[in-house]
Amino acid sequence: PMFEKGWDKGKGKGKRRTDPEKTAWVGGLPADAASVERNKELMEYMKQAGDCKYVKIGKSGEGSAGFSSAEEVQTAIATLNGSTFQGSVIQVDVWTKKEA
Repeated sequence: PMFEKGWDKGKGKGKRRTDPEKTAWVGGLPADAASVERNKELMEYMKQAGDCKYVKIGKSGEGSAGFSSAEEVQTAIATLNGSTFQGSVIQVDVWTKKEA
């Protein structure tokens, strides 16, 4: 039934809270160049380190990348921090709560 579907959707949304252990902070991308395309390409790039689930980069050129495990985040930091993606040297670091 439709009602059930809608309820499911809401539940899923709340669940996608950023899990700091499985999230890497990503920076160093050009500001104001954010696009769905670039996020997709960056997600593919991040898959070198592990199972990258999503990449969200905002207008500031910073954002997050979510992985399946904390180990993969560590691998991403070790292998991709300081690497070049589309002509930009990107930073990959631990996700610390920057929300005040």
